[in-house]
Amino acid sequence: MDRQALYEQFVQDLIANQDRLYTFILALLADSDRAEEVLQETNVVLCRKLDEYAEVENFVAWAYRVARFQVMAYRKRRFRDRHVFDDELVDMLAYDALDLTPDVDDRRRALQKCLSSLHERQRNLVLRRYAPGGSVKQIAAESGRSVGVVSQTLYRIRAILANCIDRALAEGLSG
Repeated sequence: MDRQALYEQFVQDLIANQDRLYTFILALLADSDRAEEVLQETNVVLCRKLDEYAEVENFVAWAYRVARFQVMAYRKRRFRDRHVFDDELVDMLAYDALDLTPDVDDRRRALQKCLSSLHERQRNLVLRRYAPGGSVKQIAAESGRSVGVVSQTLYRIRAILANCIDRALAEGLSG
């Protein structure tokens, strides 16, 4: 697989598994704000490890492992907080959280289908945003649009993708 195809597959996997990763991290931290923070840190680390992705057989297992390490790193930074769980409890929760997440293969297939149904400009915008180092600010500067306009456009595209994925999964269950 060439680098561009590998990168596009990585982006699809990453986007398709955001809810799953968030649920996993939330189960470990039991705080939605902290889970969002650790999810973003996990996404950054996953992007930095793009070169490892080519060797990954199971994206979800790999992403969970990275997320678990990010949770542990977060806990170390916040060790004085009395609401932080001990490592043994985090390990137990991580094991149990695996059962809470939906089937990733169906979601990945739905995302691929939905990404391909987007207009080329929309698809390219999503791919640029989730590229390693991609940011709304950078896209705005390059396109001559405001950060707010780019953010709103991405929000709408993500909503389109989410609805499309939900429809595709529902059709898969009913048909």
